[in-house]
Amino acid sequence: MNNRREVMCFGEPLIGFFTKKNAEELPSFKMAIGGDTSNVALGVTKLGHQAIYITRKSNDFFGEKIQKAWEKENIDTSGIFIDSYHKTGIYFALFDSQGRHQFIYKRENSAAANFTVEDAKKVSLQGLKIFHLSGISQAISKQCLEASFYFMKKCKQLKIMVSYDLNYRKPLWSKEFFSSIAWFTIKNFANLVTLNLSEAQVLGLSGAPEEMIKEIRKLGPEFVALKLGKEGCIVGSPDSIEYCNAFDVPSSIETTGAGDALTAAIIVGILEGMEIKNIAYFANAVASMVCRSIGSTSGQPTRKEVEKFIAMKKSDSNYRAFKKADNE
Repeated sequence: MNNRREVMCFGEPLIGFFTKKNAEELPSFKMAIGGDTSNVALGVTKLGHQAIYITRKSNDFFGEKIQKAWEKENIDTSGIFIDSYHKTGIYFALFDSQGRHQFIYKRENSAAANFTVEDAKKVSLQGLKIFHLSGISQAISKQCLEASFYFMKKCKQLKIMVSYDLNYRKPLWSKEFFSSIAWFTIKNFANLVTLNLSEAQVLGLSGAPEEMIKEIRKLGPEFVALKLGKEGCIVGSPDSIEYCNAFDVPSSIETTGAGDALTAAIIVGILEGMEIKNIAYFANAVASMVCRSIGSTSGQPTRKEVEKFIAMKKSDSNYRAFKKADNE
C-alpha cells in the first residue's frame, strides 16, 4: 500500500439494497456499500493506491458497516466527521420488467448532506495529488455545494488536480441547475472530467463522441472520459483521443458501479503516468470486471485480478487491436 497522500474523495457514502432479477412481489435483498465517490475511493485502493475519504458520517448501524468496509481496504478516514444527529443514506435497487435496475433513494437530510464549509476548512489538502468529487457531491445539499467550491478553489491554489464525475441524478436537481453548475465546475476547476452520453446531452453537447471530448477539452480540462456503457469508453488528453471497446464478461450480472470503477481506474492511470490508450484499455478492463457481482463494490477487482484478467484477454480481437495501435 502506498503511504503518500494521493487521492481524496468527497461526497456521500450510501448503503444499497439490491434485488435479484425476476424478484418476487416481496423480494429478498442483498446489502452492499454504495455512494459514487466512496466507490471510487474503494476502487483506487484496490488498484494499489491510497485514498482518503471526506464526509460527515452517521454512527448508526449502516454508517458502521461503511466504516468497516473502508478500514478493510485501508482507506484513510481520519478526516471524517462523525454525526450523531443524522442517518446514513440508503437506496433500493429494484429490477423493472425489462431487467433494468430502478433506484429508490432514502437520503434526504443524511449525515453527509450536512457537511459544511466550516467542516471543509478543517481538512488539510497539503501534499494531495488528486481531489475527486461528483455532481452528486454537489447536489445533495446547498452546504455540500458550497463546500465543493471551497475545496476546488483550494485545490487550484495548491495546484492539485480536480477529478469531476458529472453523475447527474434527476431526483436531486433540475437539468438546468445541474447544467449550469457542471459547466461552471468544468470551466473553472476540473482537470479530469468523466461523464456519459445522457449527461453530455443534458449539457447540450451533440455529434460524435470525439467532438464532445474536444468541446469539453477546449474549456480547460486536461483529461476527458466519455463512458459509453456496453460500447466501452473514449478518453481524451492533450496528446490524443483513444477509443476502447468494452470487454465481454461471460459471468456479467449487472452494471451498477461500473462507471465509478472506470473513473477510479482512470485516476490510477493518471497517477502512474500511463499513456492515454493504456488508460482507456485498463479502465475498460476494471469496469467490465465490476459487472460480475451484484452491488457497486462487490465485484471491484484488485490489481492482481485486473492483470490476470488482461492476460487472459490477450488472444481477444480487442487486445489485438490494442496492440496494433500500440505499435503504429
